[in-house]
Amino acid sequence: MTPKDMRPSTQAELDPHVAPRPRTQAELDAYVAGWPRPVRNTYDGMFPLHEDLELSDEQVRLVLDYLREVNFHLPGATPEEFLVVRWARYTGFELLQEPLEAYAVGLRCTHPGLEDQHTFIRMSWGQLMGDPEAPRLPVNEPVLASDMMTLARYRDTRTGPSRTGVDSYAENVAVGVPGADFDLKLLDGALEEVLAHHATGKGREINLWWDPALNWGVALAGRYPRLKYFESKGRLDEATSAALRSFEERAAKAEPVLRELGLASLEPVAHAALKQAKKAEGGRFRRRLRIRNPRPLTESRPEADPATVADTRPQTEPRAGSVTPSSDGPSPRTTGDTGPDSS
Repeated sequence: MTPKDMRPSTQAELDPHVAPRPRTQAELDAYVAGWPRPVRNTYDGMFPLHEDLELSDEQVRLVLDYLREVNFHLPGATPEEFLVVRWARYTGFELLQEPLEAYAVGLRCTHPGLEDQHTFIRMSWGQLMGDPEAPRLPVNEPVLASDMMTLARYRDTRTGPSRTGVDSYAENVAVGVPGADFDLKLLDGALEEVLAHHATGKGREINLWWDPALNWGVALAGRYPRLKYFESKGRLDEATSAALRSFEERAAKAEPVLRELGLASLEPVAHAALKQAKKAEGGRFRRRLRIRNPRPLTESRPEADPATVADTRPQTEPRAGSVTPSSDGPSPRTTGDTGPDSS
């Protein structure tokens, strides 16, 4: 058996440079203790009801009892074959339609052959506090973190690809470009996702439109320019060139759909990519960073005197110190009035 034929967990056990996987709760606790605690980033207007919890021994026992009570397990394993990650994440204010009491408790499977499969279970704040009358959340399926990845549907194993990008570039490819087949697979998948969303008739409804729009934009911003560049240099093999033309033909037919959904078209992306490549090859390209990420409160400026902070609220709200008109009397004037009676 070659290393590529082994499961990742088996490879980890045989690799002397990889730390052995925790098999007991004490080993997992010691392993996790070396991790930096995640910081909860909250932005203006976000008011979480609870915070993340570091679970005590008693709370770990409550989680394990609950796993057995609801028979929560991965296929082929049992509820007893889990270790509990002590850092419970508060999800009540992060996800749409999630109860405000909800927490996600991380679990690691110890069943032989499934050690690389991590999942979680939802529990309410009251449950973790040991309240026997606490509300019970609907039990989630034991999904894996890898199942939630955007590229999961393109992988040939559940926990990751058996052939990575590093593998692709390590191979001595005589004809063509390493990874071009996967570039095309992502482009085709993104286009199919856009067309499937359009068929639902939901248009730009943000909660449904966002994922296909984002995946299309990402694929068009990275994978497509890469292929067009190699095509311009004559480095694509015949099969890849034919597949790229086929994708472009289907995307051209879908042009009305792309316009309707406010998505980018191929031609301007290809033109801009080749123009940028020409500048880069001539040493005349300078990257411009235009993205400005919001600054989370956990990294924001130190507390300031409220009296010294400019009031940036819109004019539709009454400002501090102003007089709010009442419905049973004349509207009083405030500083700055410039009516006909003002002098």
